Amino acid sequence: MKIGILLIILTLISQTFSSELERLIEFALKNNPGLRSYENLKRSYGFKKEFSLSLPNPQVGIGLNNLDTERFLPHRENPMSGFALFLSQRYVLPVKRSRSAEIHERKAQRVEVAQESFRKELIRQLKELYWEFSYSFEMERILREMEREVRDLLAITEERYRFGKALLSDLLLLRGELLKVEELISQALRLRETTVSRIHALAGGRIELEGAPLKALPFPEGFDPERNVTVKLLREELEVIRREIERAKVEHYPDLFLSAGYTIRPEIPNLLTFRFGFTVPVWKSRREDLLVLEKEERYRAKLFELQNAKLKVEGEFSALRSFYRITSRILDTVEKEIEEKEKEISALLIAYEYERTDLRDILRAYRLLWSLEFDRARLVKELNQTVAKAEALQ
Repeated sequence: MKIGILLIILTLISQTFSSELERLIEFALKNNPGLRSYENLKRSYGFKKEFSLSLPNPQVGIGLNNLDTERFLPHRENPMSGFALFLSQRYVLPVKRSRSAEIHERKAQRVEVAQESFRKELIRQLKELYWEFSYSFEMERILREMEREVRDLLAITEERYRFGKALLSDLLLLRGELLKVEELISQALRLRETTVSRIHALAGGRIELEGAPLKALPFPEGFDPERNVTVKLLREELEVIRREIERAKVEHYPDLFLSAGYTIRPEIPNLLTFRFGFTVPVWKSRREDLLVLEKEERYRAKLFELQNAKLKVEGEFSALRSFYRITSRILDTVEKEIEEKEKEISALLIAYEYERTDLRDILRAYRLLWSLEFDRARLVKELNQTVAKAEALQ
């Protein structure tokens, strides 16, 4: 019955701290300005798409036609002279405009993947900092326990010193140890302050945190490099280039030009002028074809970059898995050594009361125990940070 109640309490505590980390992540996703900037980028490409579908602005011009060298204004003796007003419009073929719009539409989708990449990186950094923050509490807990143990040992030694069974150097040694512990506690507190400041900077605001008990998280499985955001981002860039190739293939299609003019002539009938023109791909083989070739080479280069990225992320995930496995084995060894060292210290303390061991032997054993406890906390922190890195790769 008691065991069941204890398990329920531990589960509630675990859920509380787990929800705290989730709450931190949710807060950061709402308030981080870098993440919010991607929404503006996506909207900007939407406007660029609409712009690409529209025609260029018409051109309006005014002028003086057929002036003679003696008089620089139109007059009736020169019937060909006059004041002219022109209106012209460049007409870009719909296929050109639609393919340009497709490029910007795909760039907007690439921004979505880039936003996902930023989000994953933000979560990874928050998780790593959160476990660093929690590690500072574990350090303080160990140090406070160290302080209590040294003070207990100091009380025993002072009692022995009053009866002439301990040396003054033993007391000085323990008091010096207390000063070292107090300095280490200050370091743990400084680590907490700097870490929480970095968390607030990433989160985009202040949020109250209490930290979580250090417990090793399981390593994520089921890695698929195709789901990695770096790989997905490169695939989106390939799609952008592919649409740029399709746009370059119609670059030589003619642009049409329509214009109308109205000429006012003094004391004689005015004139109307209409013109129609189009571009001719005279230099297609030396201009537009080169544009297509350039983008095709970029596409091939991006394919190699994609292959390299897949190999890289697979290698990174495999390295993280190996690190986690090796570190877990080291953690198991450290925990066994902690158990043995605690038994040894218990025996030494009993022997010390009966003057069968030296204080320095006890202090030496305590230092080894404290070092092992620090190692255990550090290893668990590193395991959880490794899990955060592996999750960011998925």
